[in-house]
Amino acid sequence: MAWTNLASAKTLPGRYHKAYSQLVDGLSKKQIAELKAGFSLYAKGWVTAPSSTKVRDGLGPHFNAVSCVSCHQHNGRGRAPIQGLKPDFSLLMRLSVQGQNKDGSPVGDPVYGTQFHPRATLGVENEGDLELTYTEKNEVLAGGKVVSLQVPSYKFKNLKYGSMSQDIMISPRVAPHLAGVGYLDKVSEEQILEYADELDSNRDGISGKVNYVWNVLAQKKTIGRFGWKANQPTLLQQNAGAFNGDLGITSSLFPNQNCSSLQSDCLSALDGGAPEISDKHLDFVNLMVSSIDRPKVKRLKNYEEGKKVFFQLKCQQCHRPSFQVEGKEVKAYTDLLLHDMGAALADGRADFLANGREWKTPPLWGIGAQKEVNGHTYLLHDGRARNVEEAILWHGGEAEKSKQMYKALSEEERESLLNFVNSL
Repeated sequence: MAWTNLASAKTLPGRYHKAYSQLVDGLSKKQIAELKAGFSLYAKGWVTAPSSTKVRDGLGPHFNAVSCVSCHQHNGRGRAPIQGLKPDFSLLMRLSVQGQNKDGSPVGDPVYGTQFHPRATLGVENEGDLELTYTEKNEVLAGGKVVSLQVPSYKFKNLKYGSMSQDIMISPRVAPHLAGVGYLDKVSEEQILEYADELDSNRDGISGKVNYVWNVLAQKKTIGRFGWKANQPTLLQQNAGAFNGDLGITSSLFPNQNCSSLQSDCLSALDGGAPEISDKHLDFVNLMVSSIDRPKVKRLKNYEEGKKVFFQLKCQQCHRPSFQVEGKEVKAYTDLLLHDMGAALADGRADFLANGREWKTPPLWGIGAQKEVNGHTYLLHDGRARNVEEAILWHGGEAEKSKQMYKALSEEERESLLNFVNSL
């Protein structure tokens, strides 16, 4: 991971799989040096306090992973585990009960809070185990092709602090790749609002909705754009939230540990200071993440034909092809808005203005590099779709018509469309 020449660095350190590690142009020597420090905080494991490693102590007491790269290997996308195996670092479980906090955020379980933590530091009980199993259901396409979809089922086991609330709501989440997120952080609010049509006033069946969420630094609600339900307003807050929720690292934005009042061993554990990551170091990490360049397009066979099918199916109504950011056309294929995706994908869990059937349109860029970087093609918020075709067939709600149109395509048209998406 050595950086031999900071001034000429073009990619983040690593031995291979560079598709999600290219750096944007124009970084100064000072920025590269700060970015290097941010990468160290992002890539190296955090340790339990107290430790001689003062900069990176304070892990836990409850946590999902020991580093950011545990979930974002090669800055890429995580996946759900193979059936029967324990979930890996990149799958986490959101928790909540009925109601909202004063800022509009979900109310956590009285015992286990808003995120389930299967790992803990020495002397502290982990919260329990999570078991994942799948059943299969079939979709039949024109021409008779049968596609089997895997339906996930989750079960909490060996809960160490007692039962969860009877009205507990759960929502599994898999880590997305990080390429290009700095551009999404800079998309103007005006451009996001362009596509918003909550009441479907134009009667096209698409009603993209803005999620207004609590902005810690601004101390008011602003447009959400990060997270599977657009529940974070800025990349900085998203990163600070991940440090806190996933690693148990406090910051000035999220100063409290992941301990409920009923978890006495967690509350009494030693910490790594207040806060455990300083504003300066958090800014270094944020600079590093925001400096990863957008993914490159690799044109597969019948790319142009597939693009035409993409538009014929009206996919662009949610997967908006591009934004303008600092004079550049940024082709992320997302509108950053919430959409009703139907009962099959619903988690039943509200998050600020997002209801239990709504999800933010995920960017499509980078899909073409996912197999190379992370060794798999699993998609959707919980990784249930094993490839692009399965992801399409899980669409419902506002995308039901597009899914039915996909099912009616010829085999050649389907292949062209899949090649187009897998080129992005």
